[in-house]
Amino acid sequence: MGKLSFLLFSANTPWTYGLAEALSEYHHTHAVQFYDWGTYNLLHPSWSKRIPPPLLKRTMQIMPTGYAGQLEKLFRFYLQQLIRHWCQQLTKLSGEHPWVIVTEPYIASWVRKVPSDHLIYYNFDDYVPYRPYREQQILQQEKELIERAAITLCASQSQLKTFQKRHPHRASHIYHYPHGVISTYINCQPEKPPEAMTVGYVGNLGDRLDWQLIYQVITACPQITFVFVGGLEDQNMLDHKDWQATRQAVLTSPNVRHIGYVPSDKVADYYCSFAVNWIPYLVEHRFNKACCPTKIMDGIASGRPIISTDIPECRLYPEWISIVHSAEDAIVLIHKQLGCSEKPEADEKSLKQLKFAHQNTWQVRSHTLKKWLLKF
Repeated sequence: MGKLSFLLFSANTPWTYGLAEALSEYHHTHAVQFYDWGTYNLLHPSWSKRIPPPLLKRTMQIMPTGYAGQLEKLFRFYLQQLIRHWCQQLTKLSGEHPWVIVTEPYIASWVRKVPSDHLIYYNFDDYVPYRPYREQQILQQEKELIERAAITLCASQSQLKTFQKRHPHRASHIYHYPHGVISTYINCQPEKPPEAMTVGYVGNLGDRLDWQLIYQVITACPQITFVFVGGLEDQNMLDHKDWQATRQAVLTSPNVRHIGYVPSDKVADYYCSFAVNWIPYLVEHRFNKACCPTKIMDGIASGRPIISTDIPECRLYPEWISIVHSAEDAIVLIHKQLGCSEKPEADEKSLKQLKFAHQNTWQVRSHTLKKWLLKF
């Protein structure tokens, strides 16, 4: 029996890369980022500045525009052969075929030659709203992966239920596997006070946020500074014509500070600097219903109080995340949390929160995954 090894695709995101890092602490792991030429030249992506573990190999694969869309069939054979080559490299190192982790439906046709008993589909999201004109294609690709994979992982409980309903005969192979936290994100100086009277949000500033609720809250709390860290994302998945105007009104308010995009390695500093973190997501947004916000574990790792609108995945952490159902609820709770921040019981809760974060690192998540894989 050989040793475990892993080939992990779409390591473009901090959470996917966090899993790759954790797996590579004990196992040969190859993390791959895919970009088309246009996106690569626009974003100039780079790997995390954290020193990679010795067993981690990283590849940034740059492809012609359309390689995963209209021209996919032209590049399919090449990508299948490339994946075969990467698998052979890992097999030589570990003694058996690697576990191949797929995180995007469009990769389905590229991994058809990967043995089903070494294939993992890790779902992060409901992908249809991003390209609704490809709905049937995306659903078919996802079906292919779920039907073939030895195990399907769902970052959110909502997607777990959706997949188990769609594929009842595969229900026992579908697991809830929420995002972990990168261990270096955990606040190592909880005794260092945050900036007083601040409420902070870290993430893209697009239509996933409830800008109307946010505007009502900041207007009612002029003595509190609201900090937004993130770029202006204008991908409009919902037909809310006024949300961009409301966002502009929020970001130009006197008690609001807007900090643009920051590298993922820096976001933990912001979470720790806020007296209160919040997740003011739009409840009816399709993405928000299906997602596992990275803000959950990153916020918990700060040791600071967290407030969220009624997002399904956030309900799973009632000890650490306070749910609000209206702007009025948020206003009351923000004042309450800020008023309690200097009391001894707040320090005690913060330490318990940080202990919980240590129990939910990507290292812990990777051990859980390996236990599940032993069943197959």
